[in-house]
Amino acid sequence: MKRFRTLLLAASLGLLSACGGGGSGMSASEYLTENVAFWNGAASTVQQWTLGNQSEQLQKALATGEGLDTLKPGLERARTEMQQYLTRIDQMPPDEDAKDVHQKLRAYVQSAEEMFGILVEMASLPADKTKEQVMPLAEKLQTVGNRIDTEMQALDAAQDAYAKKHGIQLQRH
Repeated sequence: MKRFRTLLLAASLGLLSACGGGGSGMSASEYLTENVAFWNGAASTVQQWTLGNQSEQLQKALATGEGLDTLKPGLERARTEMQQYLTRIDQMPPDEDAKDVHQKLRAYVQSAEEMFGILVEMASLPADKTKEQVMPLAEKLQTVGNRIDTEMQALDAAQDAYAKKHGIQLQRH
């Protein structure tokens, strides 16, 4: 997760609308800009809950088992945001040579959606929850968290390879 700090793209690549075009109608540069913008948006939301403003409250609630219910509305919004990204990604079919980077983006966002789904499920547990109710969810959360890190690195490498193949300069902070 700490790679988010160094891998977010320049503000000029901010979120772009997925409306219109897609796939074969886009240049390689346009496709990559869209792909990176979706990643940037999803990563920003994940980072908010893992490193940013909400992370301290979430970590405390997970550690103590208390207060997670108060975070549920925000976690639900984050999950819905990931679901919307997935829909928009699916509406942006890639050209043949972009299929790898496209699949890696989709896998990353799908895992982020799954992570927020698990957190919502944990936040939905009753106040008198048992260890038997929490542990399977905590284990799933750990697995998904590890997978997100791996997928993020794979997506980063795929975007770099696609950019290099097409002579596109990516600026990263």
